[in-house]
Amino acid sequence: MRLLPLLPLLVVGACSEAPEKAEKAAPKAAAALQAGQWEVTSEVTRLTKRDNGAPKIDTPAGTKATESVCIGEAEVKKPNPALFTGSADSCSYDNFYMSSGTLNATLKCTRPGLDGQILMTVYGDYQADSFEIVRDVATQLATEGDVNIEAKVTGRRLAACTAG
Repeated sequence: MRLLPLLPLLVVGACSEAPEKAEKAAPKAAAALQAGQWEVTSEVTRLTKRDNGAPKIDTPAGTKATESVCIGEAEVKKPNPALFTGSADSCSYDNFYMSSGTLNATLKCTRPGLDGQILMTVYGDYQADSFEIVRDVATQLATEGDVNIEAKVTGRRLAACTAG
């Protein structure tokens, strides 16, 4: 019975410590990616034909690719599109948003040997030294062979950019 008057103080003390621990556990979102050499890995998770033609970009689910990409100091807030799309395509941003750990962009691309456009949307999360995004691809070709492709793309900074 002597401890009963102290019970409210114990409850208040326990509650006041919890928010401080939660704040320390949450990592601060990065404002930009770090400059340097990045390893970017993609894995196709879905390929869907959109017409009766043979797919002009034939990358079935499970197809994996890894590339090395250098991000220069001038690109940390808006990287070259090849970081997210791969080097096979020539792309430009239609819309680009990268802030507080969130990335969302739409791109228009072309590929040598294909007559038409490749539209891409990339979205996901990033830290200064890594990212994990989804890349949605939709082709709009002059011939049959249009596809929708979804891929999981991860990137991680390895070191300073290598020469060449």
